[in-house]
Amino acid sequence: MNIPEKIIKTKESPRGTSLVPIFIILYCLAFTLTYLGVIVYDRLSVENTETLTKYTQEELLDRPIAPGVAIYMKTTYAISQETVTEALERPYDWAGRSFRELLQRFPEKEGWQWELRPGQIIFHRTVPTLSPDDASQRHLGIVEGVIAIIIGPPGIYGGVDRLTQIEAQHLPEALRRIAESGWLAWNDEEILYQILDGMDESNRPFEQDSMDARRILNGEGFLRN
Repeated sequence: MNIPEKIIKTKESPRGTSLVPIFIILYCLAFTLTYLGVIVYDRLSVENTETLTKYTQEELLDRPIAPGVAIYMKTTYAISQETVTEALERPYDWAGRSFRELLQRFPEKEGWQWELRPGQIIFHRTVPTLSPDDASQRHLGIVEGVIAIIIGPPGIYGGVDRLTQIEAQHLPEALRRIAESGWLAWNDEEILYQILDGMDESNRPFEQDSMDARRILNGEGFLRN
């Protein structure tokens, strides 16, 4: 008996399409199991890492410092936005002593944090001050209507070192604007002479201050009280 080809295809097609939903379900199930497995693994890894790190740090506190380890101190000065790195003198004196003992020299309450690298121990902190180099420099500014000696290089305000009695109104307009912006270098002798020449000659009470200002700019009266 011959069965028409059309009837054969009609009977086989439902059997083929019924497998598609099964494949979809299996794919979704496999994806879900894989995703859940990754989440569980990540959580276990984080917990184990934190526990191991904590244990390692606690253990390190009582371990002796190995010979040849370099010890560095990094200080970031917030106002200057500068980081200064220094090497601890005589690091070999700490060889064989506990890491806990070294930490007492760099207490956390003073802002010190520590970092371990191969062959190095690094202490770092941030302080809200000028760097030593910037703190040794001065520039001219205007405070309360008079010329002031400002701590720090031009463009960085580290406080007022001292006030002069030279009124800012006697400055040439261009120089006054520079001084107000904090960019007038204090050690520029030519600038100072321009300031003094711009003062009214009839303003006799300021003659002594003009001499003081010249000495300040020449470095003679810089630290004088």
